[in-house]
Amino acid sequence: MALPHWTPQHLLPPGRHEADLADVYERLVYDAPHQNDREFLFSALNSYLGVAQRVIGSGRAWLGGAFVARTERPPRGVDVVLLPDDWGALKRLDGNGRTALYGLLTLRGVIIGQPAMYLEAIQPIGGMLDGFLCRPGDEDVWESVWAEGGRGIPEMVW
Repeated sequence: MALPHWTPQHLLPPGRHEADLADVYERLVYDAPHQNDREFLFSALNSYLGVAQRVIGSGRAWLGGAFVARTERPPRGVDVVLLPDDWGALKRLDGNGRTALYGLLTLRGVIIGQPAMYLEAIQPIGGMLDGFLCRPGDEDVWESVWAEGGRGIPEMVW
């Protein structure tokens, strides 16, 4: 199902809109300004979602941020919230699985040792993406934040 056309405010219409990668490319890359920048971000998103599917299994991803708007400036990144179908499977991940899961998420206010440093944020895909994990029952909170200002939310199911 194709993503709907842009509103006069340069946003997708309110609500969640089911989409696949081809739909996302058509509306958010091909039919938006700054195609070269968006191509780069789309490639990062495509890789990210492939890894997310391997680590999480089945689920959904909501897209947000400037990438899902027709902005005058090029978008600097893509925001993604992951909604796993089986939360229990994530709890059962072994050490390598947990490491892979944490690699999908944006971590803020990180302190590391040897040498000791404070990092404001660690982001997946070299900082081109912010990845978040939605806990069961928090969908309404995420949706209200991401739909702020009448923004539509592309929803990808895998």
